[in-house]
Amino acid sequence: MISLPFLEAMTPLTAVAAQAGSKSPLRFIAVGLEGGMWTGEDGLFPWKDGANVERTKEWGRKGVLAGGAMADTGANYRMTNSLKPLEAFRKDLLVLSGLHHPNDDKPNTVVNGHGQDLGTLLTGTNISGTPGVALKNGISFDQYLASKIGEQTRFPSLELAVGSSSYNTKEATGLGYMGFLSYDADGYAMPVEGDPGAVFDRLFTSGSARDQAARDAQRRRNKSVLDAALDDMKRITGRVAADDRRKLDEYFSTVRELEKRIERAKQWEGIPVKLPPGAKRPEVAKGGKGAYGNDGSARVEQMRLMLDVLALAMQADVTRVASIKLGGYYGGFGFLGFPEDPHGVYAHNGGDPKKVAGAKAIDRMHMEQFAYLLGKLAEAKEDGGSVLEHSIVLCGAGLSNGPNGRASANAITFDAHGQHNQPLLIAGRAGGRLKTGQHVNYDHGTRLSNLFVTTQQLMGVNETKFADATEPLAGLV
Repeated sequence: MISLPFLEAMTPLTAVAAQAGSKSPLRFIAVGLEGGMWTGEDGLFPWKDGANVERTKEWGRKGVLAGGAMADTGANYRMTNSLKPLEAFRKDLLVLSGLHHPNDDKPNTVVNGHGQDLGTLLTGTNISGTPGVALKNGISFDQYLASKIGEQTRFPSLELAVGSSSYNTKEATGLGYMGFLSYDADGYAMPVEGDPGAVFDRLFTSGSARDQAARDAQRRRNKSVLDAALDDMKRITGRVAADDRRKLDEYFSTVRELEKRIERAKQWEGIPVKLPPGAKRPEVAKGGKGAYGNDGSARVEQMRLMLDVLALAMQADVTRVASIKLGGYYGGFGFLGFPEDPHGVYAHNGGDPKKVAGAKAIDRMHMEQFAYLLGKLAEAKEDGGSVLEHSIVLCGAGLSNGPNGRASANAITFDAHGQHNQPLLIAGRAGGRLKTGQHVNYDHGTRLSNLFVTTQQLMGVNETKFADATEPLAGLV
């Protein structure tokens, strides 16, 4: 039986999709923020003519946001409190409001809305839609993209995370895969890497002749183990119950991908990685790996160390597809002046001004780190501009913590973890093809997966479907 740690090497590999018309390659990065974002006044979405109970009845049409505020759209939108850290990148930014995954409206018996947070942000999957299975995800957009263009680079994709696991993973009652961003072709969570030093070593160092010889020996041992495992699993597959057969299918998928990874690593081993001047291995963050410190202040350094490695990977072109779970409403935020439970108090704010202030502070801090990543990508120059100009960087959350679009007793009501009007930003210009520098508001019912169709077409994958998408998203190209 293959043990789960081997999953770290699993990466889908299929056809290559060419990118024509640009000297520099295009990249896709997905940045996930867990537990939602504040989407009321002065939150993520630019607004004007604030909350209005009567207008709430019209939300989702003609620019009316949940809570009755009017969306401030176009190029001259005002930067809200949450968006202000991104002011320097205004011309590179798209703010998208009104999008959601309709499948998230369907209840699941295993997880509540938390499980449809990051877990379905990139998949758009109906996790209750597989007959006889209580919860099953689908392939995430990053992994679908990697399956199409991943063979162009040393690593088809990267799956990264900052800090320890959050409440989402624990809520999945042992299934343990609904707190992630990236999912393989069978809907299983891709293992993530959380140590920036280890990621740097894997991506950028080849080691001594002795190290290379050791890797060759390990590769032969791995191949022998995989062959034996495949023989064993083929022998017993026809003699087990349906649930066990699904488990074996998962392992078969893992073994097949491992075989491809072993061969791929051998092919790329003799090709050196060209690092830019000054690139160096990140040191361990204060407080150690996965520790944020008593007041949470160490999280910022940990985020930036991982973002440094991510930006370097894109600049060195060792991969063109990546996902990173950057942060969320877990751990401590005392260093921001808000020491209470971030999930129970600030995400579940109920519109209380003091609690909303905490939510805004947390969101703004995350936007500061997103701005840091964009700065690193903008500083990395290449043919035709910068890495940022040749990227599509999605930043978002699967949930909205704000007005819910319903008026009760002539008052605006609020959701913790609403599943509509999902918080989304796009940065980067896709080689000049994206109409950045604007806030675009969509009517309620516009599918978030349509954004992925537009993105894959910009990346050279000329297909019209992904998940439940109906068409490319209008207004972006």
